[in-house]
Amino acid sequence: MSSDPTLLAGLGCALAVFLCGLGAAYATSHASSFALRHQDLMAMVPVVQAGVLAVYGIIIAYLIQSKITDALSTSDAYKFFTAGLSVGLACLASGFGMGKFLKQCNAEELFFVRKGKAEPKQGSASKKFSFTTFVLCLIYLEAIGLYGLIVALYLVG
Repeated sequence: MSSDPTLLAGLGCALAVFLCGLGAAYATSHASSFALRHQDLMAMVPVVQAGVLAVYGIIIAYLIQSKITDALSTSDAYKFFTAGLSVGLACLASGFGMGKFLKQCNAEELFFVRKGKAEPKQGSASKKFSFTTFVLCLIYLEAIGLYGLIVALYLVG
């Protein structure tokens, strides 16, 4: 059985876009409900970070498709296929991690505190937390997708 190099490379493109988009969509759904609850511009940070995951897939898919030619070797096609898988699966894991973190933040009714901003009312059950800690958690969760992008860039060459 022989494999078609063009098909393998095309599947790498499709997997990169689809899996990165799936991870970004899951994270964005939870990030959006977090942003709606907080009504602060800083609450949009997780929405933007979740959207970046989809961009990683587009970058790799574009690089792969630009290298698809009639003279594509099977070994290069397998590298392109694994590049799409690596960025896609890493962004999927990153998106699910971000979504789970934000889902927990939404469930516990967390309220981030910045200097000069209003505190939650005394009778509310909201818990205060540092905005810096919140963003650092999201950065480390996003780094998983970035690692997949770096590996994919290396594979695409």
